[in-house]
Amino acid sequence: MRTRDYDKQARIKEAMIDLILKEGINGASVAKIAKKANVSPATIYVYYENKEEMLSEVFDECAHRSYSYIEGNLDPEMSGKRFIEVLMRSAYDFALQNEEVYSFVEQCSSCPTLQESVTHSKYSKYVFDMIHDYQRRGILKSYSDANVVNVLFSPVKFMTMNKPAYDDMESGLNELIAMMQDLLLY
Repeated sequence: MRTRDYDKQARIKEAMIDLILKEGINGASVAKIAKKANVSPATIYVYYENKEEMLSEVFDECAHRSYSYIEGNLDPEMSGKRFIEVLMRSAYDFALQNEEVYSFVEQCSSCPTLQESVTHSKYSKYVFDMIHDYQRRGILKSYSDANVVNVLFSPVKFMTMNKPAYDDMESGLNELIAMMQDLLLY
């Protein structure tokens, strides 16, 4: 059995992300990934059983990075207003600082054929636990988890993907944060 070379594995992951962003999930074949990573297609199967397993692992790592970044900025003692601001600003900052990772996670998250294999739930538990705590304490309105996430993060996604539409991104983000605070706080 061949041993793992973590440099090769890293190149494979980077090639997969790059190809998916350029050609879509279906366009990123194992052969193309191998060629871009400068390895043989057989080498990929040393690390992964199939493309789906590779995609799932890479998604897991990228999603974990994004939620870890957001969670690292949260404090359970912050006010509700500050909590919403930090959630949205952290998501925005991560998206700008890690455009490829963010775009990869977003693309995989919105792919209907991947809905079962790629999920944010195991990474976002801390965020949802905090949201539920703020709801229990009567600080945040008790909307469904899906709607809270959509309301908080979809505008951030739109902003980061449509930068030319904003004359001043910071003012636009501040306005969105204020709107979400008005919507979600008692």
